[in-house]
Amino acid sequence: MSLKNKFITIQILKSTLNSAFLFFAAVLVIANLYCHAGAETREEIRKLYKVGVDYLNDMNYEAAEAVFQKIIESGYDFIEAYNNLGYAKMKLKKKDEAIFELKNALKINSSYPDALNNLGLIYIDHPATASLGLSFIKKAVDIEKTNSDYHDSLGLAYTVLGLVKEAEIEFKTASLLDKTKISPVFNLGRLYELNNKDKAAITEYEKVTSIKKDHLMANFRLFKIYCRAEDKDHASYYLLNIFKSLKNPKNDKFERIEVENEISCNLKAFLVELALNFNIELKKIVFKENSAETSIAANQFIIDYDEFSKNNFFTFFNANELRCPETGKYYTNYVTHVVCPVHGSLFLFTQKVPNIKEIKQNYHASICRENRKMIQYAAFISDISQTEEIGLKSGISIKNMIEGGYLRDKPECPDGGAYEMDNDGFIKCSVHGKSN
Repeated sequence: MSLKNKFITIQILKSTLNSAFLFFAAVLVIANLYCHAGAETREEIRKLYKVGVDYLNDMNYEAAEAVFQKIIESGYDFIEAYNNLGYAKMKLKKKDEAIFELKNALKINSSYPDALNNLGLIYIDHPATASLGLSFIKKAVDIEKTNSDYHDSLGLAYTVLGLVKEAEIEFKTASLLDKTKISPVFNLGRLYELNNKDKAAITEYEKVTSIKKDHLMANFRLFKIYCRAEDKDHASYYLLNIFKSLKNPKNDKFERIEVENEISCNLKAFLVELALNFNIELKKIVFKENSAETSIAANQFIIDYDEFSKNNFFTFFNANELRCPETGKYYTNYVTHVVCPVHGSLFLFTQKVPNIKEIKQNYHASICRENRKMIQYAAFISDISQTEEIGLKSGISIKNMIEGGYLRDKPECPDGGAYEMDNDGFIKCSVHGKSN
């Protein structure tokens, strides 16, 4: 090939390469324009990002998730968007999706502390990955040693791993770094409660409610502690606070569900227990009427829930309405006490259901007492209408008082006792005795 031809060939190659380069560049531009067709401008994305952050602060995690998802899908895949999307998904219990988004954030910057902290919080939620979670949170703390949130997270990690002293130090450190933070105070209270230090837990929870009176979980934990202590007054006070707190729409969705389910479950158990106890008393009455025995076997006390509901004993409820809202399981009956296998029982509802037998006895005794008063009064009127002396005669009979119009009919003791007048003129019952 001649030199001239070689030069021409090189020129053609250059021209071809330049054309190819321009073509490739054009393709990139077109692709970029296509990707951003209809997408928001940077200013719109900035505003959208602020809206998403506001949703996070308001604990509206569904809305926040949608906003940050839209930002990323628009092509603005910056680290804060991935982190916030991961955080929103974490709060919505979408753990696998949250991990994916947080790892995307760490691909951009492996030392981004917020993503490290959030990823650690997800991993400590399960005992099998708790140690891994601890390592991520420690990295976040090492990067920002004065960040209160990271120390709080580290305290949670130590709590899961059973390192009580270490957890206590981290929660107290978090509070010292930022005295306005409620979370480390609450978490310290929870740490104490989990380790059977209820007095110390109460102190911390009360600090939380002094800062934020309608803090749902602090009121709930205080309610639970006072239920265990069988302190009716305090338990009732915090139960009322819980009902007020539930009106706050900004409460965490899953915390609300947890509280509502447990209280609802125990209220249902209360209704079941009352119904069971009354039914037991009815069975005992029938048992006594049909048998000379004066006692009832222990297994007679246990009543099948299905049998109970089929007989429409729960007059205002169908069978499914009085089940645990979380599991749908029936309650477990221990003689006359009803306990949910998931939520246990709260004394304020079930353990303090009055003894139905005692109620019945007191009720019958009250009826009998009123009957004796009525007979006593009729005898007194009968006596003074027949004599000027004020003093009852033992010879006056109920029959004579009825015939004389002083009693409309014969009062009867509900427990079958016989009435008679003693030598002092007082009416007494063979079952309940007399009252002067």
